[in-house]
Amino acid sequence: MARQNKQAINPAGAVCLSREEMRDLCGTPYATKQMEFLILNGIAHYKGLDGRPRVLWATLEGAPDSTVAVATAVAEWKPNKVA
Repeated sequence: MARQNKQAINPAGAVCLSREEMRDLCGTPYATKQMEFLILNGIAHYKGLDGRPRVLWATLEGAPDSTVAVATAVAEWKPNKVA
């Protein structure tokens, strides 16, 4: 559902949330307060060159099921070499 909403808001398929979306997420337009909100809530983010926080859409949407299945298969791999 988040992906459908994102496509409706930003049809260009942006990687990061826009300033308006950040304001909606954090509840404030101020960059320092947004950073504080993201840190307190444990939301992965990074700081842009303009000093404003950036959050990736993938962080909020989570990983697709196929990515999780591949990661699980790799984690379960055991070498068959006898030591």
